[in-house]
Parts: sequence; C-alpha cells; structure tokens
Amino acid sequence: MIILDVKLNNIYGFDNFHINFTYPKKVVGSLIEDEHLDGRERFRYLKAVILMGANAAGKTSFGKALLKIFDALNETNEAYFKELVSADATATFQVDFVNEGFTLHRISGTVNKQNVELQYFSADIGISDSYEKAVSKLKDHSDEISGSLKKLKKAVGTLNYRFAYPEIERSLKLSEIKNEVLLKTLQAVIGTLDPTLTDISMAKDLKDSFIIRRRGQEIIIQEGKLLNKDILSSGTAEGIDVSIFLASMLSSNGSFYYCDEHFSYIQSDIEKRIFGLMLERLGKNDQLIFTTHNTDMLDLNLPKHSFAFLKKEIDNGKYKVSAVFASDYLKRNTDSVKCAFENDVFGSIPDDHLLDELEAEPIETASDEKVKAISDHFMAKNNRAYKELAK
Repeated sequence: MIILDVKLNNIYGFDNFHINFTYPKKVVGSLIEDEHLDGRERFRYLKAVILMGANAAGKTSFGKALLKIFDALNETNEAYFKELVSADATATFQVDFVNEGFTLHRISGTVNKQNVELQYFSADIGISDSYEKAVSKLKDHSDEISGSLKKLKKAVGTLNYRFAYPEIERSLKLSEIKNEVLLKTLQAVIGTLDPTLTDISMAKDLKDSFIIRRRGQEIIIQEGKLLNKDILSSGTAEGIDVSIFLASMLSSNGSFYYCDEHFSYIQSDIEKRIFGLMLERLGKNDQLIFTTHNTDMLDLNLPKHSFAFLKKEIDNGKYKVSAVFASDYLKRNTDSVKCAFENDVFGSIPDDHLLDELEAEPIETASDEKVKAISDHFMAKNNRAYKELAK
C-alpha cells in the first residue's frame, strides 16, 4: 500500500492541510532503492520519509487521522470516520493511494457526527504514467459505491498497514508475523538495549507469547502486550514495540508503515541503526513514515525529499499546520539538511520568544530583613519541636 497525497480540513487541528508523497525526477545513486511503483518506473513515490516538527505540530495527529480512515475502510465501519471530528464540526478529507495492482484510488469524504458522505475515483496506471498523469485520468465511481462501505472496500481491496504509537495503538497485532522472526528480532533489539536481557524464548503454554528472563524474573509479552512493564526501563519497553514493528516489516510486503516517536528513550545512534534496518526491510510497494525529534537523523545520507517538516503558524488569527520538504529548499547534493534545519530554513523550530522574558526580567529577591524574619520563624519552630521531643 502506498500513500501518495493527503488533504485534511478541520480534522485534529489540521485546516486546509496538504502533503504529497511523490517526486518528479529520479535520484541518481540514491540509497533508497525502487522508489517507484513496481512495474511502473515513472510512477514515483517517497518510499521512506523522516517526518519532524515541534511538539504539537501534528506528527502523531497526522498518523492518527490516517489510521482512522484506513480502519473505517478495512472494517467497513463509519464510526471511525466520525471519530475524526468534534461534536459540532464538519470535516473533509481526501486520500490518493495505490493498493494492489496498477490502479490509483482516490477517496474523499465530508464527515460530521451525524453523517458521512464519500466519493470514490479511480484510474488505471499506464506503463509510462507518472502520478500526475494518472490523476488526470481519474473517473468518478461514487454512484457505484453509494451508501455501502462494503462496495467501497471491494473496489479498493483490503489495506495492509501497521502503526506504532506509544499512546494510541490498540494492540500490537502478531497474527501476520512469523514467530521465529519475531523471536530473533526481540533477541537482537532487546539484547542491544539491555545486555542483561538475552534469555528470550517463546512461551510453551501461552498463545502468541514470549518470555524474557532476568535474575529469576519473568517478563511476558502476550499477544503483543507487555504485561509487566514496570520491571523494564522506558527505553527497553519501547524497544519491545520497535521489535514487533520491525519484525512485521520482515514478515509482510506491500504495506504502509507509520512509526511515531518510538525512540524517545533510546540512544540516538541506536535509533539511526534501527531506522537503517527498517530501510533495508522495505520491500516493493512498501512505504515508511518515521516521526522523530532526533536531529541526528538529519545527517543520514538520504535524498533531500526524504526529509519532511511540519510547521505551525498563525494565519488570520488561527494556527495552521503545513508541510515542507527539504527538497523544496535545498537543490544541491552538498547542501546540509541538518544545517538548514538548525538555521530554521524550514520554519519548523518552535517559537521560544516567551522564554526570553525569563532572561530579560530579573527575578525579585527578598530583602535581608525578610530573609532574617523567615529564618527566625523556622528556628523558633524547630526549637519548639526539639523541646517536645525532649519531653
């Protein structure tokens, strides 16, 4: 599954938001192989995107919106669409994607708490077609799927995707992951993060379960859930989710992956190394969006279009989120993405002018007389306490 273009309006703080995951020209010598639809070399898409932005810029919310839309389609349940909006709001969205075969799908919707109206368009992708060419051939099939999410699902097929969220993932699905692959991945990742956790095995009596042993303690992972999380450090606990996510990439293909800030408690060099492993595991027609705050990721030798930034600005008195790519600004191979970021070329560094007030205005200090009065008060109080103890 490949996501090509997304528009969100009045959804999770996104107003007239637009992001496109295609690129116009082949990059010579790119470390990311096959950044095109398999069998359609001119139909180019961003296979791996590092998505950065300040806190509350929308990295998690963007993935959450995609997850709701995908779940609604896969489970043919309108309730997921309605979760995109607040009580009195009306929202719109549009998603262009390729699932199986050579068909470009476009689904757009108008949603409120009472009603969901969907439109469906599709176009065959010719052997020489780019994304733009395919878009020009889109035909409206809304009447054919009217009032039936089941008909829409039949038209687009079952969507393959996996989201890794510290806060919103409902469960870490293991059904499509081979047990031996997951075991090997857990041993490698968890053993790297905590060398005392090398004894990892499959549970004999529990379905889809693994046991991590350390000094007489047993840490159980059952059906993707860590049962006794308090025993582990935050970084190691995150590493278990990362292991399951990485193992899923080894066990499937044609999938969309969204890994959201799963390395907050993990060292920078380990994050870079695991991201490199994810890149190696991306198969044909796979796609990965990887959100992070780690600016060391900007040193990776990837195409400029692989780095995206969300920025939040005030527009007519309202905050508006927009997306920019490093390739929009940096045209030469020698241009440094990290240097441009640190100089706020992309406008994604948070505005910290309010903190200047703490530096500009001295904090009022108490007078000597006031300090002496406070000291005398506590000394008298302590003397009374000592006398009580003496009794």
